[in-house]
Amino acid sequence: MKDVFYGWWVLMALVLVYMVTNGIFLNTLPSFSPQLLDEFKLTNEQVAQPASILYSLVAILAALVGFLLDKFSPKAIMIGGAVVLLASLLALASVTSFAQVRLVYVMVAFGLTASGIVSSMYLITKWFNKYRGVAVGIFLMGSSFGGALFNKVAGWGIVAYDWRTAALILLGAATVMMLLPLLLLVRNGPQAMGLLPDGEVVTATSDFKPSPLGMTLGAAARTPQFYLLLFATATLWFCITGVINHQVLFIEKDLGYAKPLVTNVTALFFLCSVAGKVMFGFLGDRYDKKTIMLISVFNLFIGSVLLRFLNELPTTMLYMYAFIYGIAFSGAFTMIQVVVAERYHGSSYGKILGIFTMIDTFAGSAGIILLGKWRRANGDYFDGFNLMIALCIIACVCVLFIRKPAPQPNLIANG
Repeated sequence: MKDVFYGWWVLMALVLVYMVTNGIFLNTLPSFSPQLLDEFKLTNEQVAQPASILYSLVAILAALVGFLLDKFSPKAIMIGGAVVLLASLLALASVTSFAQVRLVYVMVAFGLTASGIVSSMYLITKWFNKYRGVAVGIFLMGSSFGGALFNKVAGWGIVAYDWRTAALILLGAATVMMLLPLLLLVRNGPQAMGLLPDGEVVTATSDFKPSPLGMTLGAAARTPQFYLLLFATATLWFCITGVINHQVLFIEKDLGYAKPLVTNVTALFFLCSVAGKVMFGFLGDRYDKKTIMLISVFNLFIGSVLLRFLNELPTTMLYMYAFIYGIAFSGAFTMIQVVVAERYHGSSYGKILGIFTMIDTFAGSAGIILLGKWRRANGDYFDGFNLMIALCIIACVCVLFIRKPAPQPNLIANG
């Protein structure tokens, strides 16, 4: 039987790591917000502050990590980040003040930037070319599986024990799922193993050195397409991170639903995003990526409208919202990564990806902050939800004006 291309083993390892980095530290930590709010006597705006600090720091650090990835070992960078993340969970379980919670999120920012999506996407782009869309979709499933799994674990831990014990349970899972795959399976690229991307057959005339082709950061920054794509992805991140960090507070505190139901809705939200990532990744490899991205953004618009009117809808519509928004946000997220990789892969890809991640993360931080401020000022989230609906419309317009990239030669030079 033909050997399995080693890139798929690398991808499996990155999926497990991503289940932890995003599944726990971005998608599950917000589940502790109601308990932090009660224990430290906070407002909705205050309890969202650590997340906004996290996103702001990740935005600043992303460009630096992108630069380092073009110079040093991605595997080593990811291992260092994983160790910091594990230490942050241990610290979270021991905090005695909300100021300490903020410091924990600072630790999370450093670890998450080093071991999260920027480093993983850098490796995936090296290992996959023809199958990149599918590989990205599979990889991004890790966030969804992690969000669904660890939200259930955290919810169970909070109800059965307390939120601190729940954090320690997450620490145990994170230790196994991050360190072992990184140490045993991850490799920095196919060329070091005498392989070509996608498992292409190696011939006697193959040259394993990556060609320095691809658009530089300076050249990219001189094109309007760069800014259209950057603005579109930033608006989507504003909506996505705002929802992820406030939906539990909105559904549990504002709408008054019990914790077990909220946990089920949140788990469904992330489970449905699995289908969105695989589906849109598959479609992105086979059809015009701009069209597929436009469809994903329009679906996000529909999900945002549903969220806006949940207070007027029956309880069963909570599950409809989770189903539609879960698929929508994951599809948009997948296509952002695929389109950026398609346009800017090459010797400066790490730097360009770092810039996109920086701007997107700043936008995500703004979404968290503004939703919290509107909730405090108005007593509800509706102005924030209205803005998200408008931003989805603007993102659709930006995608419509993005042109197809000019064809580029293969990144592997053949003799």
